[in-house]
Amino acid sequence: MESEGANKLVEFTSVQGDMEAEIIRGVLESEGIKVLIKSDIVHSVHPITVDGLGEVRIYVRKRDYLRAKVVLSEYEDKDRDDTS
Repeated sequence: MESEGANKLVEFTSVQGDMEAEIIRGVLESEGIKVLIKSDIVHSVHPITVDGLGEVRIYVRKRDYLRAKVVLSEYEDKDRDDTS
């Protein structure tokens, strides 16, 4: 039986702005990893994303944390190769 701690949400990473957070969400969710995004961004026509004001925190379940790191790393490596 899986422990309740494995389903606990842990902070996976933080990024600047919604757009990058949504890309990461899409990459992780395409691999079956559930994601929760939290931010203090005041959404408007001209959102502020300076000096941490646009920080978006991405959470995953504790049991998915290491797999999420691998998935994101592989995505970033592929992206880097595609732009080289």
